[in-house]
Amino acid sequence: MLLQTIISEYRNLLCELSNAITNQTESDTSKRKTEGTGDSENDQPKKSIIKLYTPMLLILVIGLFGLITACSSSNSQPSAPPPPTVSVSAPTAKEITQYDEFTGKFRAVERVEVRTRVDGYLEEIRFTDGELVEKGEVLFVIDQRPYRIALEQARAELESAKTRLELSKKELQRAQNLRSSGAVSQELIDRRSQEFQSAQAEVSAAQAAVHSAELNMEFTKVKAPVSGKISRNFVSVGNLVSGGLSSSTLLTRIVSLDPIYFSFQMSEGQLIKYLQSDTASGGVSTIQDKKIEVEAKLLGEEEFAYRGSLNFIDNEIDRSTGTMTVRAVFNNDKMLLTPGMFAKAKFSVTGRHRELLIPDRAIGSDQAQRYVLTVGDSSKVSRKFVQTGTLHNDLRIIEDGLSSSDQVIIKGIGKVRPGQTVQVDQKEIAEASGGQ
Repeated sequence: MLLQTIISEYRNLLCELSNAITNQTESDTSKRKTEGTGDSENDQPKKSIIKLYTPMLLILVIGLFGLITACSSSNSQPSAPPPPTVSVSAPTAKEITQYDEFTGKFRAVERVEVRTRVDGYLEEIRFTDGELVEKGEVLFVIDQRPYRIALEQARAELESAKTRLELSKKELQRAQNLRSSGAVSQELIDRRSQEFQSAQAEVSAAQAAVHSAELNMEFTKVKAPVSGKISRNFVSVGNLVSGGLSSSTLLTRIVSLDPIYFSFQMSEGQLIKYLQSDTASGGVSTIQDKKIEVEAKLLGEEEFAYRGSLNFIDNEIDRSTGTMTVRAVFNNDKMLLTPGMFAKAKFSVTGRHRELLIPDRAIGSDQAQRYVLTVGDSSKVSRKFVQTGTLHNDLRIIEDGLSSSDQVIIKGIGKVRPGQTVQVDQKEIAEASGGQ
């Protein structure tokens, strides 16, 4: 467009110069005709005029060519684009309760392997796989006939021992009566006394045998040691099961469901922060009295819908992982939580305090480091590395690296780089985070 304008102006200038030459020539010709000058003399003024204007024409043509070249060169180089526009805002400061999140799993408060204490053939199963059972409920019955016979035999031995004890007692009394008249020796009395004491010991042994037989008879009925949900039966009716301590047969398992434990690992840094906070004032031994609330959610759930309380912190840090085992207890009256379930839990280590927050999308990453882009007074972009915390209502907590006066780029971070000059569009973080 500029080139066309210049050419048009030069065309007008050349036309005006040509008209001036023509007018001057015609004027001189008319003058000489009036004076009666010949044709040969008329050619001289024309040549003089041409000589006079030829340098001017040459200068105009050269200037036009130079301008055309300059305009063509300038048109070949595009002009610099305007600086990009970004939206910036200072971090928002709020009084919030910061939560630390942990991943762990639920486990039963009581978990019992049900085993038999006596040998024998499994005669009866009195439960349905997977049902809830009560403590003391009979689950299995082992063939009782051999143990009933053993019990009857032990009772018979006890009666026999009692009879011998009664006889030895009478003989001792008789010997003692005869001793007063000198009819028997002291040696006989000592022998009768020893026999009486031996009979007493036999009675005690027989009574113990009866108690043992009664226990074995009782053990033929395998009862639930705790209340909870029972697994399937691992041994079918008719199988021979073994008792004892090391080789006893595993019959089934029972786990309690209400309440239920949730165990997770706390890092050493989190533990120190917790112990230094007001929440742990008085030491870790008071955590059950303080009722520190713990919230949990299962995999696939959005909200932390389950409420429990912290009730145990282990006594040492695991050297291999650098973490401490922590446990919470949850009510499970609806039986929705199952031992072995993985879940995510959160609780406040430091309580309620003031924090700086920015939109999570305003945070970039450089390998393991997180950073934000800020705009200074000269409208230049700079990068600041930050330490981030958890999300709070779609905003990320900034624990370190930012001040409340920093102007953080919250929109347009992908089209700028550190050191670049930008145009600033002031926004509010609440408005920027609304679309997240």
